[in-house]
Amino acid sequence: MVNLGVKIHDLDLKNPVMTASGTCGFGEEIADFFDLSLLGGIVVKGTTLKHREGNAVGLQNKGVDNFISNIYPNIKELNTNIIVNVNGSTIEDYVELTGRINELDKIPAIELNISCPNVKEGGMAFGVSCVSAEAVVKAVRKVYDKT
Repeated sequence: MVNLGVKIHDLDLKNPVMTASGTCGFGEEIADFFDLSLLGGIVVKGTTLKHREGNAVGLQNKGVDNFISNIYPNIKELNTNIIVNVNGSTIEDYVELTGRINELDKIPAIELNISCPNVKEGGMAFGVSCVSAEAVVKAVRKVYDKT
């Protein structure tokens, strides 16, 4: 059989097939329909520091405390990589959230979602400016030692 393994920094994927963030919730939603161990990874639904209202497109979620207490225990033993999509409104949000995710042993990587509104700069998205994107990445890298 052909080896489809992929390495991204320190993250070893058995193959390059991953769910897009949020398309399958936190993974457990599709476990009855698909063998999740066949995937290289699951990129879970966007997670924010605090509870966030909205619709499926609006990145609604119950916040990182809920993720750590109620979701992580159910998905941490899945036989695939769990990658958390982290989202914030300020650089400080990203740093605090990412630091908390860094403490979870079974989360080997994050997806840094920098397309949300940056409230402190008048609603401009972090991802549309090289300067603001760099600022978020540098700040997160100081508290995150995984991929």
